[in-house]
Amino acid sequence: MSQIFNDKAIANLKTTVRCIGVDLSKVLLAVVLLEALLQVIAPEYTNNTFDRELTGGRPIAVSSAGNRGPLLPIKKAPGELRILGMGDSTTFGTGIAAEDTWPAQLATVFQKNGKAATYINAALEGYSVKEINSVYRNQWSKYQPDLVVLAVDDNLVSMTWFRRNDKSVIANPYLEPIVKSKLADVKKHFKIFATPSWLKINSQKALYFVGLANNNLKPEVPLGATLALGWQQADLPKDLAERAWKQFEIDLIALRDSVAADGRSLTVVYLPPRFMAFDGFSDNEQRVPKQRLTMDAGKRLGEICKSLGLAYVDSTGGIRRGRSAIRDREGRFAPMYIKFDMVHLDKDGHKAVAEDLFGLLGKTD
Repeated sequence: MSQIFNDKAIANLKTTVRCIGVDLSKVLLAVVLLEALLQVIAPEYTNNTFDRELTGGRPIAVSSAGNRGPLLPIKKAPGELRILGMGDSTTFGTGIAAEDTWPAQLATVFQKNGKAATYINAALEGYSVKEINSVYRNQWSKYQPDLVVLAVDDNLVSMTWFRRNDKSVIANPYLEPIVKSKLADVKKHFKIFATPSWLKINSQKALYFVGLANNNLKPEVPLGATLALGWQQADLPKDLAERAWKQFEIDLIALRDSVAADGRSLTVVYLPPRFMAFDGFSDNEQRVPKQRLTMDAGKRLGEICKSLGLAYVDSTGGIRRGRSAIRDREGRFAPMYIKFDMVHLDKDGHKAVAEDLFGLLGKTD
């Protein structure tokens, strides 16, 4: 009897193992087919690494001075038109190559129009306006820029509010030695695959779509693009957005005065979030309920700049025109923002900003 039972148990075990093997084979086949399909129809999901060395799979390429892009000598060459781009992660170029950021593309536009233009991308993720001012005074001012441009996205407004009492400037992490690890080396080998990125992004989309993720701000850490847009939330002070903009204006005045003390003028450009620039379903993948927004951030920033005597351009229109031009010229849909991101512009978006800025600055350089 025991032997019969053992034989049955072994047979059942073999059957179970065989079924599991068949199921795993099916899953593996599905993953392989999905990967093959993505490699053909959505190759942009490959090489989508974000780490200490790469952003969206592109080298971060920070110079020894701390700017993203080429290292320039402090002394300018004769006839050189030097552009200083300042801001946070959007200007830094999260998800894109250094040469595709708007400071680099603005220099290229000037070069095509006969100017010996160079650029310094002095932005960094997580900066506040107060920190931008400090870094300008202590470092970038001595590089004698001819054009000083601050790019403002809505995240910069919330960060300026949240860090209003900070006394120190965040250290540039890209100037620290890179600590190598075996795990990081292993991850690099997987960057050629599209499936992991596709699954991660689309699972996040699904959570927002079914309502399991939302856009509410944390009252103790009110960071995010919606604060500058007057986001209404029961557990947030009703005047929080107004206070954030007031703080932003105070710090912008200080930055304006620092630039003016060097005999230069500050220019400001507004970078809108994707869900405000466009109305398409795919342009609001995080399902931001726009009925809870009570401010026009681009208009508010324009009013502040006008009162402070600052040159200003709202790039919302330029980004919209850029998408339309690409559709008409190339026959493709241009998101203008990196994947599943409502703030960070892609290469096309940065180009639209650069062209808008050239329309403003190219007449007066």
